[in-house]
Amino acid sequence: MQTLVALGILVIICVTFFFNFSLVKIEGVSMKPTLKSNEYGLIYKRNVTYKRGDIISFSSPDTPNAEYIKRIIGLPGDRIEIIDGKLYLNGKVQKEEYIRTNKGLEKLNYSLENSSGVKTVPKGKIFVLGDNRLHSRDSREFGFIDLSKITGKWILHF
Repeated sequence: MQTLVALGILVIICVTFFFNFSLVKIEGVSMKPTLKSNEYGLIYKRNVTYKRGDIISFSSPDTPNAEYIKRIIGLPGDRIEIIDGKLYLNGKVQKEEYIRTNKGLEKLNYSLENSSGVKTVPKGKIFVLGDNRLHSRDSREFGFIDLSKITGKWILHF
């Protein structure tokens, strides 16, 4: 009887884990140095409130059955620019402590308005970037991410 109870509890824990979390493997260098290729992490899959700086997973906007992991930089209504490698959010330069080197970034320039034709992140969308700005496919290339395409929030890596 105790074995059945223990087995039942184990099944409940496994089902709860399966519906709420995903184990993912990092492939690529776009989130270096925060996340490195071949590391593993845990994604919380339930609807949560997202904020700037959160690392999320989302369905690829241009590759079927693929997911990307990136950092949320802009929320609806935000203005985004990169000038000489520095990120400006709503006109203010941002401290990005997760970027450990600025080497090569001084040549990086980006304007939301010039690339997308809009001045701010639209309602229901977010703007994402990889931490490795020089080697990342992100919103600069494929545009805004619809909030409904977010598949989870990064909570742990190992």
